[in-house]
Amino acid sequence: MFLFGCSAFFGSKEVPATPVTSSEQPIKTEETKTIETPKITEPTINNSNDNLADAFTSYMDEIFLLAPEEDRLISLYGSVTGANYTDDATMYYTLVDEVLPGYRQFVVDLEAIRPKNQEIRDLHELYIDAANVQYNAFVIMIDALEEQDGNKIAEANQGLDEARQLIRQWLYGVEDLSAKTGVSLE
Repeated sequence: MFLFGCSAFFGSKEVPATPVTSSEQPIKTEETKTIETPKITEPTINNSNDNLADAFTSYMDEIFLLAPEEDRLISLYGSVTGANYTDDATMYYTLVDEVLPGYRQFVVDLEAIRPKNQEIRDLHELYIDAANVQYNAFVIMIDALEEQDGNKIAEANQGLDEARQLIRQWLYGVEDLSAKTGVSLE
């Protein structure tokens, strides 16, 4: 298995088997025994997984800070839709006054998270995409309510379905990274 860092770490230069001291001679003691210097080795899989685990833990800590706000906003939306729907005006003002501005800030906060690990960054981009699709679906729903347009309501619902699918993919990725790193999600 090729581990990241081998060619990127050393570049195209040839690396000596042992580190060279400033005098370019092996270190000798008074008894003139040669002390072998440690060999440079590639990072082990455990170190790589430890680094990934640390990065994943940091990432999830940031996500856990945002989760309550997203849950609150989705609950607000759910409180005026489906079986909880009472009338268009209540739904409209809940979206305009609370859900949309709050979710916009949530997206901004989500986009501010910048994972350094590429695998986590790719996973995070999926979450950002899902959040943007959901935000845009809320905007379309507001337009649909203003215009009383059934086609736009269907379009908004389609956007919400797409966002749910993307979130599900993100969650599967989070579960995979949790299993790969041994980092608990609880």
